[in-house]
Amino acid sequence: MRISIRHACVDPDDQPFDVAERKGVGHPDSLADLVADAFSQRYSSWCLREFGAIPNHWVDKVNLVGAAADVRFGGFDILKPADCYLFGKITDQVGATQVPIEEIFRGVVLEILPAALGDRRILEHLRLHINNTRGTAVDHDRRFYRPDAAPDINTVLATESVANDTVVCVGTSRRSLAADLAIRLERRLTAEAFRQAVPAAGTDVKVMVVRIGSALEVTAAVPFHPELVGSWPVYRASLAEAQNVVSAELKSLLDQEPRARHVTGLSLHLNTKDVPGRGYLAPFGTSLGKGDCGAVGRGNRYSGVIEPLRPASGEAPAGKNPVHHAGKIYTALAAEAAERVLAETSVYAEVTIAARNGGQLDAPAHVLVSVDREVDALTVTEIEEVVRGAVAGAPTFVARFIATEPLARFRDGVPL
Repeated sequence: MRISIRHACVDPDDQPFDVAERKGVGHPDSLADLVADAFSQRYSSWCLREFGAIPNHWVDKVNLVGAAADVRFGGFDILKPADCYLFGKITDQVGATQVPIEEIFRGVVLEILPAALGDRRILEHLRLHINNTRGTAVDHDRRFYRPDAAPDINTVLATESVANDTVVCVGTSRRSLAADLAIRLERRLTAEAFRQAVPAAGTDVKVMVVRIGSALEVTAAVPFHPELVGSWPVYRASLAEAQNVVSAELKSLLDQEPRARHVTGLSLHLNTKDVPGRGYLAPFGTSLGKGDCGAVGRGNRYSGVIEPLRPASGEAPAGKNPVHHAGKIYTALAAEAAERVLAETSVYAEVTIAARNGGQLDAPAHVLVSVDREVDALTVTEIEEVVRGAVAGAPTFVARFIATEPLARFRDGVPL
């Protein structure tokens, strides 16, 4: 493994302009990520209990297709149900034992969607689909997806627990002020306390925070349940109520954030697309209820937010096999390595891992560490030791992925 260190990045809060976006827990893309990751976690846990090992699988292409609806002030009609598609290669049988993938998938959806939306009614208008594409091919042992018995799983993994893909993954030491504010505000806007204060609000929110110098501009979209908003005047009154609550939440968040002490201006904009007679109404509190679709990888990044001015992994970790899928493991590993560099050397860093298909997980081909200042030889050595120590822990991430509840991680807004 080659480690290169260069002075080639800037701490995000030292930039003159920054922007970050957070898709809420009820956004269709967020729901797709949650379903995929929860299925992989539950599948892995079931197989560990039953077989003592995790068979090969990946479901990182979960798609949600929105319901067709007629939406109006005061109510809505569902014309076509929403659809949730689970597809990918899944080991569904080990010897004579069937893995209950349909049961696991249904259990995940029945748990995740109501919890994320705070509304169970969407389950009455939802169809589930599974398309299992597993088979055999000469690039793997024949038992890779078709083990004849439980011991075959570990026999195969003994030689095939290597990087499954050629990937480039990136992690940073920390999020910017704009990013942290976007995450924390979304968490409050989708919490039960907010829905008690603004009963008509749904959870398919989106928050964008722009920082220009020392001024912050916050734009948020907040959906309202149509049956709870009987007219345009009622909608406007609910939105005004939301504006007051969000303004108070923002002030509270900034008071708690040391980096915000230099903020000299703050503006808040809600539901900016509204025109008289037209507002953001969403059945079940999500645009999935009115035709919008969701797909794994189109939502928040591993860090919990979208920061277009920061380097970020192009991988979609949700639903990837936690044992050897490089895009999942190295996305988490790059973030942890960068965080440890800052914690142990006080140097902000961006860590890039380039790995080849078939490589050992604890020895990726290249690691680039970009730092925000010139560092002396002693600090270079310290950084290299920190990164090597982090990379050596790659095989331990499988246990951490399985132990972490995807919905809880989403709401916490923190990496593993």
